[in-house]
Amino acid sequence: MRAVVFRGIEQLDESSVAVPTPSDHEVLVRVAYCGVCGTDIHIVFGDGGWGVPGSIYGHEWSGVVAAVGARVGRWKVGDKVVGPASGGFAEFLKEHEDTLYPVPPAMDLRTAALAEPLAVALHGVTRSGATASDRVLITGGGPIGLLTLAALQARGLTDVTVSEPVPERHATVERLGATVTTPAELEEVKSYLDTVSAPYDVVIECSGTVAATTQGLTQLRRGGRLVIVGSNFGTVPLDPLRVLVQEAEIVGSAEHDDRGFEDALDMLSDHAFPHEVLLEPTDTTFAGLMPLLRQMKRGAVAGKPLVVSA
Repeated sequence: MRAVVFRGIEQLDESSVAVPTPSDHEVLVRVAYCGVCGTDIHIVFGDGGWGVPGSIYGHEWSGVVAAVGARVGRWKVGDKVVGPASGGFAEFLKEHEDTLYPVPPAMDLRTAALAEPLAVALHGVTRSGATASDRVLITGGGPIGLLTLAALQARGLTDVTVSEPVPERHATVERLGATVTTPAELEEVKSYLDTVSAPYDVVIECSGTVAATTQGLTQLRRGGRLVIVGSNFGTVPLDPLRVLVQEAEIVGSAEHDDRGFEDALDMLSDHAFPHEVLLEPTDTTFAGLMPLLRQMKRGAVAGKPLVVSA
């Protein structure tokens, strides 16, 4: 099969590799679409030492069951599925039968590829504790920020602002019906004793940058909560007096809720959910993955880009 293999920092190789053979309780999936996320950027560009040469990455995939192991009872050839395993930048991958989720019959596989990143966004929303009456700031208007916005809106939150420095991303935020601003336009505070004039109940940090994490803490009301969703490998200068005096909470958000995939698929099944706005209009081939990653690193991509093997 064809696959994109990580060979080292900024080195991706479209290669011919063996099709995985499923064991008794594993399922072979023919990948239809695979989303590209911030984790893939960190891997390819060497942030945090996550990348392992010789690996096939890509974990936001959807596909169709192509073969099942001898003792698999839950799945049959032709079933539409999504799952959390890495290996989606390939024509096929294998995964344990218990870690797959069924795609609703009426849902197309392109939409289903949003299930994993939407589950991540939903976990951030859960960790935020935000309610319909809360005022929320999202820092970062890239794919995960947009999915977080859509998830909040689907949960009934209407007072949501997105802070994004790249002007090309603003139009998508506005299409989703939210207020958009830039970090430079957010109010500054001079002291840990001060709060901004219109503070937020919750800030959800989705950009993975030192500046946004630091600024996000200053935008909270007394007793507000900062949720860190974006992966940040920089050193963030923390103002402990601000946390103490303002009684701020800082929480992390990783992975998914226990029912994250099911909830994401339910949300995607709602015709009102703006999946077409959230997806980049043009899909990318294996050959185009490295140029796409460079664009994403520059912040030049707003929606969720998908990779196809064709």
